[in-house]
Amino acid sequence: MPTPEPVSDSQDQPNLVFGRTLTLWLSLGGWTHDTPLRWGKAAGFSSVADSTFNRLQRGKILQPYPITFLQLGEMNARLARADYGSIDDQALKERVAKQQPITHEDGTPWSATDFFSHFIGELDPPSWARARPQPTVQDAVAASQEAQRSFSAHTEALGLTPMEAWELLSASADGRLDTRELDLFRNVLSGWHTFTPSELQGFIDLHGHNRALDALAAWQQTSSAAAKIS
Repeated sequence: MPTPEPVSDSQDQPNLVFGRTLTLWLSLGGWTHDTPLRWGKAAGFSSVADSTFNRLQRGKILQPYPITFLQLGEMNARLARADYGSIDDQALKERVAKQQPITHEDGTPWSATDFFSHFIGELDPPSWARARPQPTVQDAVAASQEAQRSFSAHTEALGLTPMEAWELLSASADGRLDTRELDLFRNVLSGWHTFTPSELQGFIDLHGHNRALDALAAWQQTSSAAAKIS
């Protein structure tokens, strides 16, 4: 079976708009790109592979296989029916139950055909997924510096090495950030990299919160509480 073709990086291309919708949809429920596959395996239905979902998010697939749209439609229908299936993992069950289906303005859930129509640009994104202004370079630099300062100060306060602190933060952020996002955030926290505006935008959720900084703050809160107990 041939590999779907990659596409060029143009923000006006429908496949990139589709990818943004998927990314924002994940953020609504606190999902990562592997959550659909994990849910499908746990509940016994065919779902989108994590690698495929991630490539769709990044606009790297020009011609998805038809089954991909069928899988997205099935997952969306299950969410609309609150049909989560039998899930033994309680954390996964709670995460699935937090998610909302993508719907039309009248509340009708998107079908497989709707996902396809959106992918080719014939159906607009939901209102919550419409493009917002991209952060500026200054915004990206400021967010990078804030994260670096906060991480360094907390690491020092706990008496940890940067590597020890990162391992704890990475474990704490599991489920909040995917593997690619964790790698990027680690490079920012180490000072090896500064967010680009587009990278920073990828971390901003629908409420305007930076998911990376939120993950950092959550780890700081739990690790501080643990330090006081010990």
